[in-house]
Amino acid sequence: MDTIQNYKCPCCGAPLVFDGKSQELKCQSCRNTFSMETMEQMTGAEQAAKGESKFDWEHYEPRSFEDNGGVELSDYSCPSCGAQITGDDTMGATVCPYCGNSTIVKGQFEGTLRPDYIIPFKVDKKTAMTAFEEDFKKAPFLPDEFKSKKKIEEMAGVYVPFWMFDCDCNAAISYRAQLVTHWSDSDYNYIKTDYFKLFRSGSVGFANIPVDGSKKADDAYMEAVEPFDYSAAVEFNSAYLSGYLADKYDVTAQESVVRANERVKNSTVSVFESTTGGYVSVTPENSSISFSNGKIRYSLLPVWMLNIKYNNTMYKFAINGQTGKVVGEYPVDKSKKRRFFAKVLGISYVAAAILAYLLLR
Repeated sequence: MDTIQNYKCPCCGAPLVFDGKSQELKCQSCRNTFSMETMEQMTGAEQAAKGESKFDWEHYEPRSFEDNGGVELSDYSCPSCGAQITGDDTMGATVCPYCGNSTIVKGQFEGTLRPDYIIPFKVDKKTAMTAFEEDFKKAPFLPDEFKSKKKIEEMAGVYVPFWMFDCDCNAAISYRAQLVTHWSDSDYNYIKTDYFKLFRSGSVGFANIPVDGSKKADDAYMEAVEPFDYSAAVEFNSAYLSGYLADKYDVTAQESVVRANERVKNSTVSVFESTTGGYVSVTPENSSISFSNGKIRYSLLPVWMLNIKYNNTMYKFAINGQTGKVVGEYPVDKSKKRRFFAKVLGISYVAAAILAYLLLR
């Protein structure tokens, strides 16, 4: 025996009753009516949106490092934060790009895992310094330490390890939406609120979704310094490391999958929500998002890093080594701020006194 399908009103949740005269389903509570075809479509879409999300990523097999650039490399370790980085053997003394410690221990290069590709630095150190100096002009009460050329010159170019995720995504999402209409006559102002049930489903493809593969790099900074132009990516060659540092990943591809799932899901929701314009508010209710053909690759992306200490707090900055985008938070010199407002207050007092004098003449 076939299961009897009972429909509930999508507006108020009350049971729908079939009306023989109109051949439609009618709600006895809110008096809305729906065609059978509409209810079947809504039920199917709602079930799809409530479905289980599935994630299908390939297993990534790291490749061993093979030197094809003719560059002598050394390993550098920071005794302060534990960072393990690789660099040109001729670099000499440097500072840790992650914590700013000036005591870096140079050691024998022991090899690392070979990236699938690398985006070479396009912004040189001089340009990165200029970008930082232009950016801190937006901070009116910046401590003088942040304007010191000596400190700014300590910025280091680092190839940060990233896991890159590609996938095809199928999704079904349901929303509750509102549309508010206002009008008036000679006696009253009117407000009408209409409620809608929205459904969106379809497919979207993603390429090069980056997830930071270093525990030492601040994830928020690494995401904020995006985007990179991945069309400029080339096959890895150790020659690109000459004059720069390269971090070794300590977060595996499998450990990065959770963050990749979150970024893909958030991006999918954002893409689908962009199709729901025209309403006062749109609230997601249910979503089912599944990935297929998931591919993972290992890459090195260029970032200039700078650490400046002020009042026993280390302030970190990251500059996109391809675009020059600056990311970081500046402190406030409270004495500069007090002097500024005292000056403003003094000028205001003088202006008020002059105005009062002119009015009393």
